[in-house]
Amino acid sequence: MWSSLTPARRQATTTSWRDRLLTLLMALTLILSSLASPLPIEGAVKANNNNDAVSQPQAQAKAEVRQFSAPAQAQEAETTNAATPDGTTDTNTDDPLLPERKYFHEPGWTEELSHYDTRFFTSPVPYDPHLVHLRHLIRSYLLMTSSRSLTTWLAHGTLLGWYWNGAIMPWDYDLDVQVSNTTLGEMAREWNQTTFDYVYTLSEEEEKEGLGKQGDVNVKKYLLDVNPYWAQRTRLEGMNVIDARWIDMENGMYVDITGLSEDREETGTRQGVWSDKNYHGYGTRQIWPLRRTEFEGVEAWVPWDVEGVLKEEYGARSLTEESWAGHHFDHGRKQWVKTELA
Repeated sequence: MWSSLTPARRQATTTSWRDRLLTLLMALTLILSSLASPLPIEGAVKANNNNDAVSQPQAQAKAEVRQFSAPAQAQEAETTNAATPDGTTDTNTDDPLLPERKYFHEPGWTEELSHYDTRFFTSPVPYDPHLVHLRHLIRSYLLMTSSRSLTTWLAHGTLLGWYWNGAIMPWDYDLDVQVSNTTLGEMAREWNQTTFDYVYTLSEEEEKEGLGKQGDVNVKKYLLDVNPYWAQRTRLEGMNVIDARWIDMENGMYVDITGLSEDREETGTRQGVWSDKNYHGYGTRQIWPLRRTEFEGVEAWVPWDVEGVLKEEYGARSLTEESWAGHHFDHGRKQWVKTELA
């Protein structure tokens, strides 16, 4: 091949290969220098592609939460902390949600007033119809979470009601459920501040209570509201131990939703420990695997070790004591009734 080229052409070709060799050496140098530096993580690459300088997952999570329902006081605090008195930017990255402020508010501290959300409260619901409202409250919540594959289970007094007869204790005015911290985050990102319509047919009991005619179709509205402090997994001053609520927008009654976070990973035969922000702790095997069941006529889930959970929280007598809060358990009807009616 070389013999077919004139001297001038051979020189030009030789120079071209020399240039290519130099170019190759420079490329190898750049590659070696890049290997000496850490590669960007996937999250950072995505942030740069989106022209978003967010580099810390916590900051991104807070932004997502505030996008839905950041309280006004948190926004004010963020603005206040943005600059120092001399007008320069403050490099202190203190959480704008601190100092802690209570997010969910109730109209009063009495037993009668402490179970309503202030935003939707008008007057207390009387004793006789309050169970009807609570049934729709828990049914709508369980149907919503099931349809969206959000794993949740009954907790506290609501779980105790399930243990006795699969129903709400008649002296309760609120309901309790739990979720994992992972599910809580999904609620915050995907469904926070979402209003849901719940369509149902009025029952004979509702007609007797004067709530409408039996067989009529009715619609109730519920709000899923996630506390902007949900990602703060320590108790702080105890004003935000409830992570989210499912709220009846007609009267302010609600389901309290609390998230469980794992404090210690499971190692060998030792159980992991899961806790909320109100001093309730559980072993992994106390909660999982969840047991599928029914509560107030709809599909529900309860912890694996129901008796163990209830005994730790309420004592062994809670599983056998048949008189409580002015009510007596009627074995014939399999329900709690007021003592004077028992």
